[in-house]
Amino acid sequence: MSQIYHSRKREAGQHLNYSDRQLIEYVYHQNQKLPRYKQVSQKKLADQLTMSPSTLSRELKRGQVRQKRSDLSDYWAYSADVAQRDYDEKASHKGPNLKLGHDYALAEHIENRLLGIKAAGTRGRRYSPDAVIMELEEQGWPFATKISTRTLYSYIEKDVFATVTQKDLPRGGDTKRHKRLVARRAHTVPDGRQIEDRPREAEERLEAGHWEMDCIESVKRDKTCLLTLVDRCTRDAKILKLRAQTQKAVDRALNGLERKMGAKYFRETFKTITIDNGSEFWDWKTLETSVLTGKARTVLYYAHPYSSWERGSNENLNGFIRYWIPKGSELRAYTRKEIEELEHWINHYPRRILGGKSAAAFAQVS
Repeated sequence: MSQIYHSRKREAGQHLNYSDRQLIEYVYHQNQKLPRYKQVSQKKLADQLTMSPSTLSRELKRGQVRQKRSDLSDYWAYSADVAQRDYDEKASHKGPNLKLGHDYALAEHIENRLLGIKAAGTRGRRYSPDAVIMELEEQGWPFATKISTRTLYSYIEKDVFATVTQKDLPRGGDTKRHKRLVARRAHTVPDGRQIEDRPREAEERLEAGHWEMDCIESVKRDKTCLLTLVDRCTRDAKILKLRAQTQKAVDRALNGLERKMGAKYFRETFKTITIDNGSEFWDWKTLETSVLTGKARTVLYYAHPYSSWERGSNENLNGFIRYWIPKGSELRAYTRKEIEELEHWINHYPRRILGGKSAAAFAQVS
């Protein structure tokens, strides 16, 4: 008999792998081919394979298959492929039972929230898994079974839910990709206040009233853009639709907001605003001046060029908006009412950074 089995040594306690099973198949079949008086016992085969007789016996039963001889009589053989499939299938059932169990009400609620399904089967705005869990925690968890965000993500990855996959998540299950850095010319506003000069309250998010502002562009054939503002402390968001991404359009939008709020309330609400160096924000003196009183209504600070992390809350808000208005969409196709509904949804979306509360709820208690 071949000495191939002497080239492999198994450690006690280890599970058999596919290579081990292939070796068993070879040795077992070589033994079966010998005349009956030359065949060795199963115990000696186990010794040659450096495993216990009971292990070999169980393994032969696991991979047992019925074969036919040339005279059409049946005989039993061992298949490494059959044994490995059986092992993999049983291994997939290992581990604790699903915490969801038979809590179908919770499973249905989670699916509806992740898919944005409202009453009567209508579609609304989807929640992320973490937002679903935070909302349930805020409600005192009205279901019998309680699970964590990590567990919910695990269930989605394992396709536990009948109608939800990773593709249904806000980012489609994609992980963040690092972009290749490209050297670009930096444009700065020479006489504008820099981000280093921001007051401590704004830098450390100690109080409401310190905002970040940016513009979301449309496609090239559409001049429409969105002016987005977010409070660094409360994450309260405002989204304004502009006809064009110009200094005049931005100033007109802020003027309209000030007229609606009143000069005093606007000044108290927008103590500072941090912006990037986009051309639509270069005329900082005009943007800072009240259209009602002619006096200062806010103070603008410029972030460093190509340093989006300095306006992290604004970038996060823009990401929320891009869930529902993907890049490549024409912004002019969205009505002001639809933009207002999107703003309302974002301000009532549960945030982990706010302890599970929405920006609207957090602003009321802060």
